[in-house]
Amino acid sequence: MICAKISIFTSNFFRMSRQDEFFNHITEGNTCKGDYITLGSAMLDGQTIKDAFVNVPLKTMNRHGLIAGATGTGKTKSLQVIAEQLSEKGIPSILMDLKGDLSGLAQPGSNNKHIEWRHGSIGIPYEPKPMPVELMSISEEKGVKLKATVSEFGPVLMSKILDLNSTQSGILSIIFKYSDDNDLPLLNLEDLKKLLQYSKEEGKEKFKADYGSMSSMSIGTILRKVIELESQGAESFFGELSFEIEDLMQTDRQGNGIINIIRL
Repeated sequence: MICAKISIFTSNFFRMSRQDEFFNHITEGNTCKGDYITLGSAMLDGQTIKDAFVNVPLKTMNRHGLIAGATGTGKTKSLQVIAEQLSEKGIPSILMDLKGDLSGLAQPGSNNKHIEWRHGSIGIPYEPKPMPVELMSISEEKGVKLKATVSEFGPVLMSKILDLNSTQSGILSIIFKYSDDNDLPLLNLEDLKKLLQYSKEEGKEKFKADYGSMSSMSIGTILRKVIELESQGAESFFGELSFEIEDLMQTDRQGNGIINIIRL
């Protein structure tokens, strides 16, 4: 009986010693010189170690990162935690919401025993509150409509969107060059189609004289690809008024960064 108690005591001692060593290791490794956000608390052997915070310096938040895991492991919650804390630091962010679950940031969460237990084990109090959210859309979804002109996209990006080959991309660059040279802004896909048709028909000789000959077959292929893009609802995105990058860099009256959520 005494041996058993000694064995348990020794086991607990080494476990506590290991936890202390792990806690110190995590704490030292997550000490930041500047400001930071906290993702949560580290785990050892499947157990959350209270106050062993995992921090990310704000100056590193412009780097690439990956959140991966099976369904239900907390990928969406991780995104929400990051966006919430950036907002509280006065930093706006933009999120692509594919499933519609990120927009829940606009409403305060609800408390329950599991949440209280979880936050207690982490060492961070739970304070349900709404975040400043701006809902946006590039389709018919509800929200502020984001728009941009075809001219602003430019020939390189439009070529990628239309999946053009090098010959077709060259022709599209000429179309954009003609537009710039003649002060003809390409506002939407209809403008682009009309200019492509013009280059193929009545304007064919003018294009040939100024920019060289272009294949009517290639122009026809580009036209079909534009129509295909149009049929997928892209026309609702191209046009005026164009959004500015400053539109995504707003803060509210309390200085919290606006979380811009594009509903996809």
